[in-house]
Amino acid sequence: MSKMVKPFNEPSLSNSQSSSLPEFGVFTSTMRPLKQQKEIWVLGSTGYVGAQLTNLLIQKRHEGEFPGRISTLGHRTILPRVMQRTNFFMSSLNKLKKDKFIDYPPDVVFHCARLAGRSDRGRRTAAKQGYRANIRLRDIFEQLPIPPMVVYCSGTLMYGNTGKIANEKQPISPIAYARAYEYAERPFTREPAEATLDVRTARPAWILGPDSWFEYFFYRPALKLGYVPYYGDGEQQMSIISVEDCAGQLIHVSTHGAPGENYNLFGFAPISQLAFANKTAKILDLDVRQIRENELIKKHGKTVAEALTSNTPITTLHTEWKASYNAVDHDLDLLIARAVKALDQR
Repeated sequence: MSKMVKPFNEPSLSNSQSSSLPEFGVFTSTMRPLKQQKEIWVLGSTGYVGAQLTNLLIQKRHEGEFPGRISTLGHRTILPRVMQRTNFFMSSLNKLKKDKFIDYPPDVVFHCARLAGRSDRGRRTAAKQGYRANIRLRDIFEQLPIPPMVVYCSGTLMYGNTGKIANEKQPISPIAYARAYEYAERPFTREPAEATLDVRTARPAWILGPDSWFEYFFYRPALKLGYVPYYGDGEQQMSIISVEDCAGQLIHVSTHGAPGENYNLFGFAPISQLAFANKTAKILDLDVRQIRENELIKKHGKTVAEALTSNTPITTLHTEWKASYNAVDHDLDLLIARAVKALDQR
C-alpha cells in the first residue's frame, strides 16, 4: 500500500511563481512498452486531444501493440464504435467514483480532462473545481495497491511570453487561458513533493487540426473575410504540432519517458505567425491581412488576444526521447493543406 498524502491547504488562485519546478536529472527512460500494460485510462476522452489519443490506442490494440483494456472518461457520449471498443464512463472529472479505479486498476492514466469556462470568471471557477477534483484523483491513485503512471497533458501557454525558445527548465509564468488552468493542474504538476506517483507532464505546442484554433481563427475568418488574418505584428513565434503527433507523443512519454519529468511536445521548428498565415493563404489562394491587437480585443476579449499574440516557441531538453519518436507529420505545408481539405469536406 502506498503512503497517504498529507493534507495541505488550498493555495490562492494567483500567477505566483513561488513554486519552483523540479530540477532535471539525467534522462533515463523507463521503457514500458504498451504490450506490458494491461489497463490504460484516458480522462477527457471526448475532448480534442483525448479523442485522438483514444482512437490511436484503439488502433494500436487492433495492430497488436497493446493487448489490454482501454477505459475512458468523458462528459458526453462519443462515437458508437469508440464506446463499443472502450470501457466508457460518462461523468465529470469531479464525480468519478473511486470504485471505478478499483474495479479497473490502471497501469497508465492519460489525464487530458479539463473543467472549462466560457469567460475569465467562469474559467477561474472551473479552475478551483478542477483543483479540488485533481487533489481527489491524486489521492485515489496513490491509495491504489499499485499506483499508476500519470501522463498529464498541459500546454505551453504555461511558459508565458518567453521572448526566446523555451525548454522544460523555463519557469512557469502562465498567460491567457493558462492562468486559470495552471491552478487546476497543481496537484499533479507543481505539488508532487510528498506524492508517490510517477507523474510526467506533457506540454503540447499549438495543436493543429480540424476543430482547433486553426479553424476558428484562420480558416473560418479567411472564408468569411476573403483574406487570411494574422494577429498583432505577426512576428510572434509559434511552435506547432499536429493533433495526431500530439497523441503519439503522449504515448511516447508513457513508453519512453522518465518519472517526474516534463516534456515539451512539438512537431516543427518555430515559425512566425505571419509566415504561418502566408502558408495558409497560399493554400487557400488568398492574401493575408493584419488584425491589430486592439481590434482583436474588441472582438474576442483580452484573454483570446493574449493567447493569439503570445510569443512562446519551444524546444526540448529530451533530445534522445524526441529522436526516438517516429513522427506522423514532417512537413508543415502538407499538414496545413490536410487540415484545410478536412474542413472543406464538411
